[in-house]
Amino acid sequence: MESKKKKLLKAKKNLEAALKQYQQNSNELNFLTVVKTYEIVVEYAWRELKLVVEDEGLEAPSPKMAIKQAAKLNYLNKPEVWLLCIDARNNSVHDYFGISEKEYIELAKNLLVLMKEAKVFQT
Repeated sequence: MESKKKKLLKAKKNLEAALKQYQQNSNELNFLTVVKTYEIVVEYAWRELKLVVEDEGLEAPSPKMAIKQAAKLNYLNKPEVWLLCIDARNNSVHDYFGISEKEYIELAKNLLVLMKEAKVFQT
């Protein structure tokens, strides 16, 4: 069975590949691939944050709380952008996007940058 951390790292690589594919050919299918891989990365990332925060003795019952608590503990930077990532994931899952395709792609790219900066996602 794959560890949660390995699944997260695999999902991150898939998002990188999906973004590269979208940049080469920005059609609807490639955009939907970015959306789905983005959703998976966000889901695994907040769950990893939840574990780290709870290991520190704090509660994190929701994705947004996990992000806020992880930021308090200095495990990640720019919690406001992380919260936007959660909102975009929630909106796409429930099919009421609210942001443009271009904004979504930029947010996915920003998520990858944030993950590189965050201590908790370092290998």
